[in-house]
Amino acid sequence: MRELDAETRETIVRIIKSCVYGDLATICPVENSPRVRPVCAFLQDDLSILIPSHSQTRKIEELRANPKVEICFVDAEHWQVRVAGTAVVVEDASVKKKLMETMLSPQLWRGFFPDGETDERFVLYRIQPKSFEWMKEWELSYRRVEL
Repeated sequence: MRELDAETRETIVRIIKSCVYGDLATICPVENSPRVRPVCAFLQDDLSILIPSHSQTRKIEELRANPKVEICFVDAEHWQVRVAGTAVVVEDASVKKKLMETMLSPQLWRGFFPDGETDERFVLYRIQPKSFEWMKEWELSYRRVEL
């Protein structure tokens, strides 16, 4: 992955970490049309993004059919970051366990996934970013970096 300069990295990290949710876009294979939904998104040190999901959601089939995604974050000051990349299933139970122990509340996780990190309904995706675009609302043009 290409290294980002310190200012670019700081801007991207600041905007994403200030957001509670990101809006994830996928393609519905049946209708060949976009689908967008808010998701919990957890930025990692390597700038990948973890997206937990329940196996019964529509996005699971959509991502199996086409793992290319975009996720958009908009902060309270109207800065936005768009991350284009590929969603890859994380099979490592230790990654799931760490996420469950450090993000959100254990009660929330256990409500969705009673068997914890080994729950077969718990699907975790890692978005491997290919590009970042960011701007302040009304600037009319994005700054862009390809990785």
